[in-house]
Amino acid sequence: MQKKLIALAVAGLVSVPAFAQSNVTIYGIVDMGYKYQGDNVDSNVKNRNAIDSGISGGSRIGFKGTEDLGNGLKAGFVLEQGILADTGNSDQAGRTFGRQSFVSLSGGFGTVAAGRQYTPAHAILAGNIDPFGLGKATAGSIANFYISEARLDNLLAYVSPTWGGFNFVAGYTFNASGNEQTNRGATANNATDVRAWTIAPTYKNGPIYLAANYHKLDPVLSGDPSTKVWDLAGTYDFGVVKLGAVYGQRKQDDAKVKQWALTGAVPVGAAGKVQVSYGQRKFDEGGNTYDGAKVSQWALGYEHALSKRTALYTAYAQQNQNNAQERATLDRSGLFAGVGDASDSGAAGYQRGFNLGVRHSF
Repeated sequence: MQKKLIALAVAGLVSVPAFAQSNVTIYGIVDMGYKYQGDNVDSNVKNRNAIDSGISGGSRIGFKGTEDLGNGLKAGFVLEQGILADTGNSDQAGRTFGRQSFVSLSGGFGTVAAGRQYTPAHAILAGNIDPFGLGKATAGSIANFYISEARLDNLLAYVSPTWGGFNFVAGYTFNASGNEQTNRGATANNATDVRAWTIAPTYKNGPIYLAANYHKLDPVLSGDPSTKVWDLAGTYDFGVVKLGAVYGQRKQDDAKVKQWALTGAVPVGAAGKVQVSYGQRKFDEGGNTYDGAKVSQWALGYEHALSKRTALYTAYAQQNQNNAQERATLDRSGLFAGVGDASDSGAAGYQRGFNLGVRHSF
């Protein structure tokens, strides 16, 4: 209740209409820990030791609210900004609410939302398959090698009601990267943004979870190839262990990326969880420069809840990159991989990583 009253006061300082919101809540995460990264694909890059922010979950502050409009209809919004708790700066590359910013209407028909949102693929992979948790969480995340779009700008999304455990999400955006414009070659002000659409059905019943995702990215610039993506995923909770698997492909003209992962989570008492995963990504380009580029990763971690809002975590991950993958990494062709975490994309090319930290949610 106190957080809601504070949120109302803050909203009132920003604008009078926002003060009328029936239910506004401030929420967030502050995550800090020790991070080691080593064995870079570039031998000139030294190992890294640091106390960093947002290792298992990106540090953030957010505002969300709902208003009951009557007859079962509700309006809602989310505004969420990423922060670097070690410096106090934003980690959103100049965006004020770069993590999420959308408005929604919901009722018996489901939910319609518009704005910057997570993709259905992200909800499937990070929210259900990866035992290391939401976001590019700790060094063990499968997102280190499994390519997937996490968010889309200007997304109009529909979330269906659930019928007997089944529901689906569908979405479309004219400008997936925020209406980007840039100069390309001798032609000025060509749009380099993409149009994207996505659909993702899921089924959940007891210990079973099954999901599929398909989306297509169509560049606005004429002549640029489209990217077609599909993923199949599922988990089964045996009680003593929850096992998961995902397989997917990304195709652009004759080039294809095949990727997969196997995951597991083992409860330890009422508060602990052991996390394990192994997976691989391979690039098939029909014998061209990066044909056969491959990266594999195994990871082991442990998380212990001190309370409902505070947890300790540790994780270790190691990658193996073949020579073709190493070349792709060094020239930043878009195929590079590396061990990162929730606030680190892994673009530096480290092949080993260790984390130890604490995460507090509010």
